[in-house]
Amino acid sequence: MKQFTRQEINRRLHEKVTQGNPIIIGGAGIGLVAKMADKAGIDLIMAYNTGPFRMDGHPSCIGYLAYGDSNAITINLGRQILPVVERTPVIAGIGAADPYRDIDMLIDQMMAIGFSGITNVPTAGAYDGRFRHRIDTANVGYPEEIKLIAKCRKKDIFTVAYAYTTDEVKAMVQAGVDVIGAHVGATSGGTCGFEDAYPMDEACERTQAMFEMAMRENPDVLFTCHGGPFEGPEEVQECFRRTDVHGFIGASSIERLPLERAIVETVTAFQSLRLRNWGQGEEKGSI
Repeated sequence: MKQFTRQEINRRLHEKVTQGNPIIIGGAGIGLVAKMADKAGIDLIMAYNTGPFRMDGHPSCIGYLAYGDSNAITINLGRQILPVVERTPVIAGIGAADPYRDIDMLIDQMMAIGFSGITNVPTAGAYDGRFRHRIDTANVGYPEEIKLIAKCRKKDIFTVAYAYTTDEVKAMVQAGVDVIGAHVGATSGGTCGFEDAYPMDEACERTQAMFEMAMRENPDVLFTCHGGPFEGPEEVQECFRRTDVHGFIGASSIERLPLERAIVETVTAFQSLRLRNWGQGEEKGSI
């Protein structure tokens, strides 16, 4: 396990983009996924509370309901992931409106465990309508996440921030975020993907609009796409073709979908095997 400084991470990421290569960031809800992503050379690994739910076979949205202590889940996940990651910065998700923790102390605790940065997960950006208004005005919503990013910047800690709208992008860039993750909704595909994702045209338009806002605020900020129809390499390449983003964040796309496919294909292959001489002539015996 190696802990990276904000300057080290930014230098690595900016160098990659300068060379014309996309930044690839992936979520990991178990140690094995983190270990393999690290060996494959992924740029950043994200550890937050939705990952273990995905690895238990549930949709990511379970992580936004009251079925677990999100910050405790991330702490425990870090203790599982960090020992098996050798060369990749691991970023911790913090639920910024936790009523039972001092957020400054929680940031320090995450860094003491060995994380190399912070992101805003679970995020109130996933909510809209009257409930979103309610939590924001009750001081337990997205404004707390903006404060989280600003606190980390003052501590010189690397940050990634999910944002769903141009206004959220603007606020996060002003708070000093290093990487924006433009979120266009839950990822489609697989056994529990979101069936009503934006079509590719709309997802790319929304992503590009958020990118342009980010560049107006700070041309040096790094910008990635995430979610919606961007479920696999082909779809993400299409986003790269249509927008000016610098890379991609995958959670379901990096851990859930590949595991679903690989396990089904492997079990199916084993099921297709045949025993020697079985069915040829007289049976040799019975089980």
